[in-house]
Parts: sequence; structure tokens; C-alpha cells
Amino acid sequence: MKVFIVGDHGPEHNSIRSIHRTRKGALKEWNKLRVELLRDAISMLKRNKDDGRFFREMMKRIIKNLGCKDPDKIDNYPHETPYIHEWDVKE
Repeated sequence: MKVFIVGDHGPEHNSIRSIHRTRKGALKEWNKLRVELLRDAISMLKRNKDDGRFFREMMKRIIKNLGCKDPDKIDNYPHETPYIHEWDVKE
């Protein structure tokens, strides 16, 4: 039996958000997570618009990366990156 794990990982964490029986269900939850991370990044950029150039460039890069709608191609390393993993489990 296959299950699909939705979560996100970053430099110091790996969080599992949900487990699904179908890729379609996992994709829906993955997209919610991606949009949540994207909104957080946009909000952080707006709140800290007076921070240095390095911070603004990093946040813009994160926003661009989280704009990817394909879980197989998204790459936001080393920052929070949502994922779908397919695992085989025994019944």
C-alpha cells in the first residue's frame, strides 16, 4: 500500500503535516502548505522592508521559489520547502 506524506523541511527541521491515500489528496494539501509559506514570506518582506538589501533579496528569492506549483520541481533550499513523499507501507 502506498501513502503520500506532505510536509516541509528546512535547515534545522523536517515537519510532517499530513498523510494521504492518494496523490491527488496530497497535492491539494501540499498546495495549501505552499501558499501558507508563500503568504508568510510576503508578509515578512512587507513588515521588514527597511531591513538590508541582503534580507530583501533573500525574501524575494524565497517568494519566487515558493511560486513553483510543481512539488517535483520546487526548490527553496536552504529555506522551508514543502514536499510530497511517496512511501510504501505494509498493511
